[in-house]
Amino acid sequence: MGRASFPRIAPRVVLRERIAGTDYGVYMTPLLTRYVCIHGHFYQPPRENPWLEEIEVQESAHPWHDWNQRVTDECYTPNTQARILDDRGWLSDIVNNYEYISFNFGPTILSWLEEHAAETYHAILEADALSRERRSGHGNALAQVYNHMIMPLASTRDKITQTAWGIEDFQRRFGRDPEGMWLPETAVDSETLSVLAQFGIRFTILSPRQAANFRVSAGREWVSCGSQSIDPTRPYLCHLARGRTITLFFYEPSISQAIAFEKLLDSGEALKNRLLEKFSHSGSEPQLVHIATDGESYGHHHPFGEMALAYALNRLNQEPDLRVTNYGEFLEEHPPSAEVEIVENSSWSCVHGLGRWSEDCGCCLEPRPGWNQKWRAPLRESLNLLRDRADMVYVKKSSGLLKNPWAARDSYVRLVLDHHTAVSEYLKEHAVRPLTNAERVLVLSLLEMERHRMLMFTSCGWFFDDISGIEALQILRYAARVLQIARPFDASLESDFLSVLSRARSNVKPHPGGDEIFKRRILPQVTDLAKVAAHVTVSSVFEDVPLQGTVFCYEIKLKNGVREEIGEKLLSIRRMSVFSKVTTESKEFIVAMLHFGGVDFRCSVKGFSSIKTFEAMKKDLVECCSRQSTTELVRKLDSYFPGDYFSLSDLFFERRSWIVVTSTRKMYEEQAGLFEAFYRKTKEFALLIRETGAPVPDTFLASARFVLNRRFLRELEKLSAGSFPDELESLLEEAGFWKIHPDISAAEKLIRSRILDLVGHIEENAEDETIPAEIIRFLDLCRDLEIPIQLAQAQISFFLTIRAIQAQDGAKITERLRKLGERLAVKINED
Repeated sequence: MGRASFPRIAPRVVLRERIAGTDYGVYMTPLLTRYVCIHGHFYQPPRENPWLEEIEVQESAHPWHDWNQRVTDECYTPNTQARILDDRGWLSDIVNNYEYISFNFGPTILSWLEEHAAETYHAILEADALSRERRSGHGNALAQVYNHMIMPLASTRDKITQTAWGIEDFQRRFGRDPEGMWLPETAVDSETLSVLAQFGIRFTILSPRQAANFRVSAGREWVSCGSQSIDPTRPYLCHLARGRTITLFFYEPSISQAIAFEKLLDSGEALKNRLLEKFSHSGSEPQLVHIATDGESYGHHHPFGEMALAYALNRLNQEPDLRVTNYGEFLEEHPPSAEVEIVENSSWSCVHGLGRWSEDCGCCLEPRPGWNQKWRAPLRESLNLLRDRADMVYVKKSSGLLKNPWAARDSYVRLVLDHHTAVSEYLKEHAVRPLTNAERVLVLSLLEMERHRMLMFTSCGWFFDDISGIEALQILRYAARVLQIARPFDASLESDFLSVLSRARSNVKPHPGGDEIFKRRILPQVTDLAKVAAHVTVSSVFEDVPLQGTVFCYEIKLKNGVREEIGEKLLSIRRMSVFSKVTTESKEFIVAMLHFGGVDFRCSVKGFSSIKTFEAMKKDLVECCSRQSTTELVRKLDSYFPGDYFSLSDLFFERRSWIVVTSTRKMYEEQAGLFEAFYRKTKEFALLIRETGAPVPDTFLASARFVLNRRFLRELEKLSAGSFPDELESLLEEAGFWKIHPDISAAEKLIRSRILDLVGHIEENAEDETIPAEIIRFLDLCRDLEIPIQLAQAQISFFLTIRAIQAQDGAKITERLRKLGERLAVKINED
């Protein structure tokens, strides 16, 4: 990857003097007094469906699939390849910002990036490795407690586990022990700091208002931060219980605030200047000007913020007598002499301390008349109740099975990181003896209960303005998973939980309580192995399902069965086994589905008992189906499968949406011919009406809209297949004539994707001029049709391709590539 050539300023100045004919290397104290550190806290809350271990589509993130994907495209990936432009606005270099800033990534988003954005994920890891080479072994990456739990509000055991999980996750990914650890919302108390120090964490970062008292050195007078502001340009030692200590860095607040809320990232030059202005010109003590913000500021909250950051870093690295550093390197060279005492139970985003996650303190995103956040307190109270009762279940039911339940929980993250592939090794370490299958399922289920029990305290559930928001609903989904596992061992747990939750009233009319929200919006999502079996069976109507395969975190095996189609009805009966890769629970089912057409079906599931019973039932139902008596068939299904059955609403959300789209597309195509015929037949007549100045009938315009949009989609299908959309221009002209506006954003996305694909083939075909010619053809098409196109990724890919070609012996940059570089505004250096 192309990188900006940032100069490395040596940490020491070596003077050579000739004394009595002998050379001595005299190592002077560092002459530098100016240091800059920019910290980015990169984090997204866990969003996975607790039963599927996958994120389902989130409509609020449209046109992206989900918010993780959106923020990755807008922020995490752009920061691995931030563009630096020259005076003409042409791309002249690319920087991986993570190589030059201090950063932490939440473990849950790193897990997602590893699977869904591998190139970005590895660029982040590589950046830390390269920073260690530049910074005397001190990497830019900091760890983070596991799932963004507000630590002062957590139990002592949770503080320990969250820290242990965060460190284990960091070690697995970055291949080293973390020096520093980020605290969610910088929320802090002395016990949390003591836990961090116990685990060997050397430092963390806080807001200046979280300092209570300080003194410049041991033995000096303590100064109250109420009377004098703390100096954020130096580190401070904080003394803790049992003789432990930890270093605290207090970030510069005004610049951090300006980045987040005052559009400072509109200019990289302004960012650089603001940082330089914070240095004091008096005294010779080393000064660290450092800032800390949400990393999403650099691209997601502020578009092109990653470019402003890259520009500022580039300019700062050119400043004389200044070093861009990280906290670990600065701490090694300048250990703290000053000391500090913290404000207990404080944070960076709530001036009331911790109210934003526990009460109606007044903090909110968007004040609205009549709204309040009184729901926060009962939500936390209900989850605290669930936590304590679940912990009692965990200890009681694991007794006699696990050597030490809490040590087993602290280690469980290893199994999570291994995607549950090392269950035997894990149980060998923590079980008191070899476990039976039932005992193994119980132990793993209890550990899953504890994992989700911690996930339900993810801070985002309280941060926003209403309990009906997707963040609060997400933590309630985790609560539902905890209840599902704990319920058999605590009969009154659910009713007690809902009783407290009922006091959490939504601001959204008709103002339901949290218990109503839970019952209506959360409980229907609860999944077990039977529901997975029904999901697979219904899906088989619309797509081929393999006899053996994986559905989310479940393994499926389809066994003998029968499929009968009579008219529009479909009857499917088969045996199926479902295995959970997480808990190792496995069951075999008999599944019968009656499909009436479209999205009208009923699916019944029950446990498999014997092959004899299954064959007799199958024969009886098939014979009944052949008699074409729907009423009789439904009655027989009710007798064989008493109780509830599954319908469309019981399917997993994403597949449910896909089935609806698939079914409606079929109906859509059936009617398309009628609209096409009507449009052709009445088009000439509509033209005559148009010439007279009379209004064109709405019926004609409706058919024209249908037909032209359908043709538009067909042209886009050419793009998807790699062909040029020859008729797109004339089609858009015809649509424009009737004042119909197809969604050109869809065309832009496909054209952009096609250009990027073509750029990707240039390096291996450097002398093939047809590829750049086709890209230019697409650029001309967008220009002529006035389709605005985002070319940032194409610019980056082309820039790296040119670098790669230039690195090859004897390779030449053709005239056509130079012309393409001009069209893409990419600077091609001829050296």
